[in-house]
Amino acid sequence: MLRRLPVLPALMTFVVAIAVGCPADPGEGEGEGEGEGEGEGEGEGEGEGEGEGEGEEEGVYEFESRFEAGASSVKYGGQAARHLILQELKASIGRTNDEFIDGLDAQDLVDRFTFLYDLSVENGGADEPITVTAFGLPLDQTAIGQVGVASLRGKTRDSDLGDDSGVIGYGDGTLTASEVAEDLIADLADTMVARQVAIPTTPDGVQIAEAFVSAAGVDYQQVIEKFLFGAVAFSQNCDDYLDEDTPNKGILSDNVAQVDGQPYTELEHAWDEGFGYFGAARAYGTVDAQGAVNGTFDGDGDGAVDWLTEVSYGQARTAAQRDVSSVTGTTFGRDAFDGFLEGRALITETAGALSPAQLDELRDFREAAELNWEKTFASTAIRYINGILRELNAEPADYSFREHTKLWSELKGVLLAIQFNPRSPLLARNGGADYANAHVLIGGDVPVITRADFAAEITDFEDLKDLLQDVYDFDDADVDVW
Repeated sequence: MLRRLPVLPALMTFVVAIAVGCPADPGEGEGEGEGEGEGEGEGEGEGEGEGEGEGEEEGVYEFESRFEAGASSVKYGGQAARHLILQELKASIGRTNDEFIDGLDAQDLVDRFTFLYDLSVENGGADEPITVTAFGLPLDQTAIGQVGVASLRGKTRDSDLGDDSGVIGYGDGTLTASEVAEDLIADLADTMVARQVAIPTTPDGVQIAEAFVSAAGVDYQQVIEKFLFGAVAFSQNCDDYLDEDTPNKGILSDNVAQVDGQPYTELEHAWDEGFGYFGAARAYGTVDAQGAVNGTFDGDGDGAVDWLTEVSYGQARTAAQRDVSSVTGTTFGRDAFDGFLEGRALITETAGALSPAQLDELRDFREAAELNWEKTFASTAIRYINGILRELNAEPADYSFREHTKLWSELKGVLLAIQFNPRSPLLARNGGADYANAHVLIGGDVPVITRADFAAEITDFEDLKDLLQDVYDFDDADVDVW
């Protein structure tokens, strides 16, 4: 059983601000830079601090090396870098307006976005300046290479794990994760270039202002970001670093020998990399949910924060947002963090091979981390559904095409993300049929934007909300307010 760690708000100075990068997602902030690092020259350890003792006692994810006195054994710079690169990609899409697009062709735009998707030392990624901020605060780092240079494409399920499974719920279901990302980027580029001929309009004849929104109602900025949260971060955590389907890998990694030249064991590092994908600041466990929503920890009070250690981004912050808005007092964020924290404490305190009983205990910690992470996706999906239903039920004068399509696109990306957990309860439901049907209920790959069809859509979205509530055992009171 997880031990509830003390909440000590005085330990952290949090600053309330907006989401990073390009146009903010009010109240969401899922896009703050989510990345990684696997001991492959991806800059995992830059500026990650020194050993601060047993972080478990104070809700801080920090563990001293058992091999190098005074050194931290926690490193996940590549993970942090991919989070950051994803936010730079989102910001780049948001900044690409009609003035910038003028005179460019689709390949020019594909190259622009693929530069970030494929970021590497070879393409100059190390020197790429950081443009996003952490909820309004500047970062200690000014170039991506100071956090780490780590390709998003390289960590999709097919590229990294050799799993060519098709992505359920996208197209005909045959495209791999990296192919879906490529397809979305290509469609985005085509949507943008087409505006040079004619600005697309809504069904009501109003011009669509955002260059990344298609006439069919797909907000590519949102779909791409949310999809990659799953196809990279969630996939890498659940299907690689915290998995156990391969001997001597994931939670079956060695916990005896020191990794050559590093202050950790293979198991310590694998667990840390999973934690890095969750996106929590090291001191996430020292504050309540509202403190975690605020998202930054300026330890020295200099008005800037370290992306590697002092910022909560991705699903760590989104989990806290759902917890704050919960009527019943859900603790998705804290329970996920505690799962990571206490699992790491078990690994470190064992200082050797885990016994079968200890491995079972580690599996319990993994379940706490993964399930609460997935509940964050699912509860956020319900939040989007509630917003969509408000638009579908609105009078024509009160209806917002922009809000409807933005929420739908966020929902589509979040639903796609859930499948990257091989232990997902939704994916397992009725042999996968319910998960596949969830995508049918929302209209497939594009939203239904014709008013005459809204009545049927209302029924479908209510059915999907009921399915998610049932699978994840959400309380009625929470489902009503998310």
